[in-house]
Amino acid sequence: MEKPGIPGLFVYMGLRTAKDWNQFLLRFFVALGIWEVASVSLRTLLFSTFYFDPNLKNFFVPMSQVLWIGPIVADILEVFFIGILASLVRPALPYGLLGGLLTGICFSIAAFVAPALAISQFTGAFPVKLIWLWVFYQSVLSILASFVFTFTSEED
Repeated sequence: MEKPGIPGLFVYMGLRTAKDWNQFLLRFFVALGIWEVASVSLRTLLFSTFYFDPNLKNFFVPMSQVLWIGPIVADILEVFFIGILASLVRPALPYGLLGGLLTGICFSIAAFVAPALAISQFTGAFPVKLIWLWVFYQSVLSILASFVFTFTSEED
């Protein structure tokens, strides 16, 4: 008779043993590392033109006044919940990169595209081009993190 594992969500995620937790945390830290490296490059590439635009001068906070713990915690939370989603749907996904692509696209549509549509249609608070650039930026990072979480090796 098999002993029950940790009750609740973690059992459904397949995190019953220390080996399962080690594998999940390893993937989490690899995904977070890739996320942070890619995000700095993409952020610089995509948003620098808006940062120096005179029309949006009062829209952005100066770099010296950004409290960096906020974006870092947001990245950690987002990568962690992509990991939870990928762990929960892994049995129903195709293996490898296709599963990561499907997970990343589904997460991006639910988390970024739908709110961006609502914000751009119902309010005029943000420039529309900036909203969709942010959606693209977050979607690329979500797909990269999903690739890491859905990658399977022969040890699995």
